[in-house]
Amino acid sequence: MKKLLAIILAITLLCAVNVTVSAAPGSDVITTGTGSADIDVNARYVDAATTPDVYSVDVEWGAMEFTYSSAGARVWDPATHTYTGATTTGWSASGNTVKVTNHSNKGVTAAFAFTKLGTITESIAGSFDYSGALTLAAGEEGSPGTAANVTATLTLTGALDSSRTALTKVGTVTVTLG
Repeated sequence: MKKLLAIILAITLLCAVNVTVSAAPGSDVITTGTGSADIDVNARYVDAATTPDVYSVDVEWGAMEFTYSSAGARVWDPATHTYTGATTTGWSASGNTVKVTNHSNKGVTAAFAFTKLGTITESIAGSFDYSGALTLAAGEEGSPGTAANVTATLTLTGALDSSRTALTKVGTVTVTLG
């Protein structure tokens, strides 16, 4: 019986004692048997993931075939040994375009150049409708159909000798990406 009375007395004393609870140093202190305290919960994002640069650029070449031709009527004058009449000459092209499409996750620049072949003696020159470097934006995530692209058109000027009746290499087109 004494033991039972001692246990009941110990329980009664424990219930009457103030309990102090602390969440962390410097936080609110609860000094009663009931109550509450608040603490802010903070969070932050640390980007430790790496995203490597991935370059994927499509270059679509046209045929790059040009024809230099003359048209009109030339009449031989036997008395002066010359031709008379009006003729015109000029270039026509088949597939004289280059299309560059950027599928990369980074923007790229594209520049177009024509270099005349050193062994061609004619005064041929070539130029594109874009001069300098063009910037093509990075591809949009999830939208492959909206990839940035440009189509550049090559134009030749000058004249080609009439003895060159078969397709002959007259130069090179270079696309430079940066």
